[in-house]
Amino acid sequence: MPEPPRAIRRAAAESRSVIESGARQRKSDVVKQLEQLDAKIRACIRCPLHQSRTLAVPGEGKANAKVMIIGEAPGRSEDQTGRPFVGNSGKFLDQVLAGTGFERSDFFITNIVKCRPPSNRTPRTSEIETCTSLYLFNQISLINPKLIVLLGLVAVKKLLGFRTVEAARGRIIEHDGQKFLATYHPAVRFYREELAEKIEEDFAILKEEMKKL
Repeated sequence: MPEPPRAIRRAAAESRSVIESGARQRKSDVVKQLEQLDAKIRACIRCPLHQSRTLAVPGEGKANAKVMIIGEAPGRSEDQTGRPFVGNSGKFLDQVLAGTGFERSDFFITNIVKCRPPSNRTPRTSEIETCTSLYLFNQISLINPKLIVLLGLVAVKKLLGFRTVEAARGRIIEHDGQKFLATYHPAVRFYREELAEKIEEDFAILKEEMKKL
């Protein structure tokens, strides 16, 4: 097998360092399996999104995180770096996370699909089904979070079945034995400022819930 391109090796190393630091450098079975998934995702060609991506974005964070944050799909900055929520949306995410008293390194952050759709279009159903069945559900199972935060309609539809974010947000939802908190994707603040306030309200709920975890 040819050696992966330098950019992929660098992005993988950065994600791996975050995973390992969350596990205090112990090579537990969970850490090893997350690293194996990371490698599979970065080399994945199972759906058409691989044809236009620069780098896949498996996600990163604590292997034993009590809370997972799941967005829709990587954007331009994420596609270029191989890391989740590092662009403008990521800056707003960091801002609202700061209001909880926690840092992004306290969470495991990923997306429904791991590769950027062309022109940031909405992921197609076949792409969502492929990526979640192969990777996301395995990540959730391995990390076994006490709470999952869903950012945006794609995540809300796939994991909760709601047709709108508004119908799901503003409360903790128990579904299939798992607790969820749904809110709008941070990107909405750039074109609908009033929704930014709702995101902040929902992260205030997250802050209170995390005190119980």
